[in-house]
Amino acid sequence: MRALVPLAVLVAAALGLGSESWPTAAPAPPLAGFSFSPITSEWNGRDPMQDLSVLLETTNPDLVRLPIYWDEVQPTPTSLDFTSVDSLLGVVSRHNATAERQTRVVLTVGARNFLYPELHQPEWAGQRSQPSIGVAQAGHAYRHYFAQSVKRYRSSPLLYAWQVENEPLDSVTNDVTGDNRISPEQLAWEMAEVHRLDPKHQAVTTTYNGINTSVDLLELWAPQFVKHMGTVGSPEAALQMGDALGLDVYVDGPSVPLRDVTTVDLRSKWKQQTVAFWADRAHTAGKGLWLTEVQAQPWDAATRFAPQDLIEGAVNYRQEPVQVVLLWGVQTWLGDPEWMDAGTRALDILQAE
Repeated sequence: MRALVPLAVLVAAALGLGSESWPTAAPAPPLAGFSFSPITSEWNGRDPMQDLSVLLETTNPDLVRLPIYWDEVQPTPTSLDFTSVDSLLGVVSRHNATAERQTRVVLTVGARNFLYPELHQPEWAGQRSQPSIGVAQAGHAYRHYFAQSVKRYRSSPLLYAWQVENEPLDSVTNDVTGDNRISPEQLAWEMAEVHRLDPKHQAVTTTYNGINTSVDLLELWAPQFVKHMGTVGSPEAALQMGDALGLDVYVDGPSVPLRDVTTVDLRSKWKQQTVAFWADRAHTAGKGLWLTEVQAQPWDAATRFAPQDLIEGAVNYRQEPVQVVLLWGVQTWLGDPEWMDAGTRALDILQAE
């Protein structure tokens, strides 16, 4: 029975976090914006450049996260083509020419990049699972893609920071790839390479965390209790790797634990508590906390996530000491005025002084 005592203490401590009162003054506003992938527009038969232009003009973001997809930039082992990235940066530059609020970019580089199927590896690089991925990443072609990406954009006045890989340490399975986790050694090399080639900009990586602070505490200090729970992520490891911790925040979807027995509102409150927990832990380590993917769209037909939930989430996260907030799913707003209005209001709330 002695083994249960630490567990009870951890759970009690985690639940106690939710009873703390808010500070009298809100922290400084984060840089707020969204992620944008041209692939999403193409899937929907839309023009990515036009979609990005509309979103920029409508929402006036501080930041946009853009991908440098390996498979698009390096179509063959001996060729590089940055047209897909340059075109998007051109849209941002044209927006800034007339906008009062200037938009900068977070560029995501690496084999794993945001958007399904997570691994954006060219066909010539081999099997889409480990250990083949690691072999390809150790090769000259991949390292050339990686280094040239950093060199090409490190001097861009649009660049705010780098994201290195996307949820690289987490097991994110799908029907296209096998085990596509990036090894800690490879991730450490990539972080060091970005810092070597571009010491002026931050480099972060991303992950998700448990359903609430109880799970996060157990993952830190009693991992044997949570190894079979799933969806606990790798926030401590990601925090140690990057200049800031990039946390992906979802409150409704098929992989969200307890989805069928809890409400979106309750899970949102839990998530706010975990944001406060990891912000404190990051700041203690001398680093920042970014919310790199904040749910801003319904996940599927069974979702209960509504526009008002997005607005309320923005209110909650505005109270936490985070430096960056990037909304996920904004391209779905283009066909839905209600969501576009809610998204614009959410960004206004996050940017408010």
